[in-house]
Amino acid sequence: MGTKTFSVVTSISLVLTVTIAALSIIGIVITGLYPGIIVLFFVSLIPIASRFYAKKIVGNSRVFQRNYFTTLTIINLLSILVVVAMTFVILVDRVFPVILN
Repeated sequence: MGTKTFSVVTSISLVLTVTIAALSIIGIVITGLYPGIIVLFFVSLIPIASRFYAKKIVGNSRVFQRNYFTTLTIINLLSILVVVAMTFVILVDRVFPVILN
């Protein structure tokens, strides 16, 4: 996987996780603190950290970069899946019962 794929996946992951983390603050106001929201904030640090690390490894060899870009791309894809699943669980478990009652 090249730097272009890494860049696109990281951008999507960054936008999605930061948006969901910001919207979860609204959820805290509506329903109170939910432990899953803390995990969302930690997962939102993954794309931020991978971007900083990608800038750090630019001077290394191509093989080294390719290995880390592949690994970081897979981690960012997994973080997207985790964020989407946790958002669904938080909405169904915490927000919908409060809104529907």
